[in-house]
Amino acid sequence: MRTNMKTLAAWALLTLAGNSFLPGADDPLPPPNRPDREALRERARNMSPEERQKAIREFRERHGLGGTNRTELEKGREELKNLPPAEREARLKQLRETFGPARREFRMNREQRESKRNEMKERIDGQISALEQKKAEGTLTLPEQRRLERMRQMSKRLAQNVPPPGTGLPVPAPPPTTAPAPEKIKP
Repeated sequence: MRTNMKTLAAWALLTLAGNSFLPGADDPLPPPNRPDREALRERARNMSPEERQKAIREFRERHGLGGTNRTELEKGREELKNLPPAEREARLKQLRETFGPARREFRMNREQRESKRNEMKERIDGQISALEQKKAEGTLTLPEQRRLERMRQMSKRLAQNVPPPGTGLPVPAPPPTTAPAPEKIKP
């Protein structure tokens, strides 16, 4: 844990000081809303160790630890796991309502899916015709033959509106029927 904190502190200092002591690091132009690296380096040099620590703490509070700290996610997962089923469902519903709108904008309706499917089919059919032309000329290689076969399968699936294998969840098995047990015949 201590090593991780040292690494994080070093990373924050590198961020504040820039990458002047990294070999081969070129200084690209900064975005217009940020100060240049020289100004940041000068500011870091003029800070006392306490001020630097304070700047690092503020940076951590503003930006978090990035993708390296997953403890909050794991803690939330554990909390969900330990909730009773009714409360868990309510909490999941709340989370879906919170994060759901962002996902919904990427969903397609039936007409959009159909147009996208037709667009893909046209592209695939164009590639198939190009590969078949190469086959007629006798210049089709072995990898291109395999690609032609796969493209034909994809075109066939798109024409039949069948999803590719291995996508989505499998169809659930029908529930077992419980037939009455046969009566035992007593001798």
